[in-house]
Formats: sequence, structure tokens, C-alpha cells
Amino acid sequence: MQRKDQQSRYWNFGWVLIMIVVVSVVQIPLSFMVHGTALHRGLWAAGYLAGFAIAIALGCWLYVRVHPVHWQRLTRQDWQLMIKGYAFMIGVEIVLSLVNAGLFGETSTKNNMVIANIMGTSTLTLVMLSLTAVLASPILEELTFRGILVGGCFPDKAFWPPVIVSGVVFSLVHQSNNPISWLIYAVMGGTFAYVYRRTDKLQATIIMHGFNNLIAVGAMLATLFQH
Repeated sequence: MQRKDQQSRYWNFGWVLIMIVVVSVVQIPLSFMVHGTALHRGLWAAGYLAGFAIAIALGCWLYVRVHPVHWQRLTRQDWQLMIKGYAFMIGVEIVLSLVNAGLFGETSTKNNMVIANIMGTSTLTLVMLSLTAVLASPILEELTFRGILVGGCFPDKAFWPPVIVSGVVFSLVHQSNNPISWLIYAVMGGTFAYVYRRTDKLQATIIMHGFNNLIAVGAMLATLFQH
């Protein structure tokens, strides 16, 4: 039985790699929404949303395979842990952002700068990227980096190894150009994994992730509209 579980975990690592590719591929249509007729741009936008829907459906199917879902509501203790985890994450991010500015002269991570540039190319990309960043990407990424990776690739009793690995892998897929920026995303992913491991409820980290992206997108929009 133990050997069978170990083989299943190896297969799940393979699925994680596939989902990481999917997470990147679903963003491709954004580059085609800038030029062309309104019809063509609209079709690419529809394909963009459809891609997310298919990717999330695949992620949900895989997650249920590795972690049979028994829906449980978030408790008061869960919300308290989520708030503490988010406060910790933001506190570390503020400190590391100051270090990043001091050492590398960057006021934002490369990943956020890339997103802001894409949002500024057209109204359609701004709307599409804003919606998916807040409503779709958190679901897809939490299914991949917490649900399938943490829940399906490590023994149930393992705690810190999956938390650390989840943070590292989560950071690797974000576009960091220096160690401090990389560490920001590693801490973020590790915090989400910690909360998921403590609560065993994926909706906890989806909410945290979505709220974090909402704040980030709001800041980007405020900057864009100032120019």
C-alpha cells in the first residue's frame, strides 16, 4: 500500500509539471488582443476565458483525484489564521520590497511590472487581465501549487517539506530577476501552503490569493490612470 501511494505521488508530480505548463499557456491569448479587428480581438478574449475555464476544470479533476473533497465551511479559527498569514506575508513583502529598492533600485517586482505593461497595452487586455488575476488565476494556481502539489505529492503527515517546496516552485514560475524578488514570491507561496496545510481547505488560500491579487491589481490600475 505504501509503495502504491509513493508511485501515485510520483505521478502527481508529473501532473504538477503539466499544470505549470497550463498556467503559462492560458496567458498566451493576451498578446493577440492588442492588434487586429474588434472581432478578432473579441475571439481571442473569448478563447482566453475559455482557456482558463478548461484549465480550472482540469485542475479540479486532478485535485479531487488526489484529495477527495469533503466540503467544510471556514471556521472562525480558519479566518484568524488566514488574517495572520496574510499580515505576515504583507509584512515580509514590505521589508523585502524596501531591500529590493535599496539593492536593485526596483520599486516593484519584475512580474508585477510585466503585468502592468500588458494591462497598459489596450482596454481589452486591461479588463481581461484584471478579471482573471482576481477571479481565475488564484483558483488555478492554488489548485496547482497547493491542492495538487502539497495535497498529492507529499504524505499527509508531512508539513514543512511541502510548505517549503510549494513556496519554491510557486516563486520559480513568477518572473523574478533578482534573489529578493524571488524570495518575495517564495514567502508568498510558502505562506499559502502553510495555511492550506493547517486548514486542509483550499478555499482558504484561494480567498487569500484572490484578495492579494485584488490589492495588487488595484494599485496597478491607480498608477495607470494617473498617467
